[in-house]
Amino acid sequence: MKCVKCGAELKQGCLYCSVCGHESQILPDYSVLEDDYLRSLLKEETKPKAEEEKQGTLPEKKQKKKEKTSHLLLIVFSCLLLVGIGIGIGVKLYVDEQNANSYDYQMEMAEKESAAGNYDEALDFYNAALDIKPGDLEARAAMADIYLGQQNYDSAMILLIEIIKADATDKEAYEKLISIYEEKADYDSILALADEVTDPEILGLFQPYLVTPPVVSPLGGTYEGELVVGFFSMKGYDIYYTLDGTTPDKLNGILYRGNELKFSKAGEYQLKAVCVNDKGIYSELVEETYQVREKAPALPTLTPDGGEIWGETYVTITAEPDCSIYYTWDGTDPTEQSAKYMEPIYVPEGENVLSVLVVNDRNGLKSDIYRSSYRYILQ
Repeated sequence: MKCVKCGAELKQGCLYCSVCGHESQILPDYSVLEDDYLRSLLKEETKPKAEEEKQGTLPEKKQKKKEKTSHLLLIVFSCLLLVGIGIGIGVKLYVDEQNANSYDYQMEMAEKESAAGNYDEALDFYNAALDIKPGDLEARAAMADIYLGQQNYDSAMILLIEIIKADATDKEAYEKLISIYEEKADYDSILALADEVTDPEILGLFQPYLVTPPVVSPLGGTYEGELVVGFFSMKGYDIYYTLDGTTPDKLNGILYRGNELKFSKAGEYQLKAVCVNDKGIYSELVEETYQVREKAPALPTLTPDGGEIWGETYVTITAEPDCSIYYTWDGTDPTEQSAKYMEPIYVPEGENVLSVLVVNDRNGLKSDIYRSSYRYILQ
């Protein structure tokens, strides 16, 4: 052992240096040179380790650490991937929800599917659009076109009626609805639809189906004597009529052929008539009631017919055929018990009134009494 202060060799067991008297302390016996030597040995020992690290021959501890790091990176990457997938799904769900509530998107998709001929899919999108906008007419019109193309007339008809109720000026909707009724030969529905139309332009669509009724002349009423009735159609339609109170048609009506109807016998006649066009559509019914009475005889004709008479004169009386003539000279009203005219009668002297009555021998009807004054002046 050596003294720390002076470096002198210390004797074994001495507590103080025998040279400088400094308290003895234990120091290692190697020199600075020995210390340098030890450092060089440590350096050489670590050099093979660095070379081994460069050559990929890490110790087992280092290798495990690397593997642990790789596993950690894989877990982080997987988590990031799952988060990305979740975000993508969330974004898609959000977009789908937005599209499901978008009228424009539903209409756009419906038009694309319809253009591609996928009509069932197009109808689904149009129905979705109507769920968003229940009162929309554009979607209804497009759906009606698809149904018409599929000859699904009932479904198309429902949509077109809804359109017309919402917009009474939609001429195209009327045209399509009329075409459906025409296809079904449902002319009653066409006429019923026309009754609700006030727009002149739209009314023009119904002209081929509107049949004007026949014109009857004369109109109903009370008539004396034989009555002659005629019909005509302004557009040349066929005319059917009945006289027994039933409604005329092609089955039980009488086809009018231009010959006039003659009502000669007294009584009541109930006339009904309609026009029919080439589609078999009937006009409104025309009804006329006639009361026909026998005509009373006309007034007689007298020759000479009153006045001053100068000399002997005879009066000739004429009347309608099948009639008898009765007369008086005393101013009373003639009856069937009065003098009957058989031949010209002599005018008596003085001032006299000739009263004449005509009676129809067939029906007993009488004319009004005709009077004529004569003044026979003697010469």
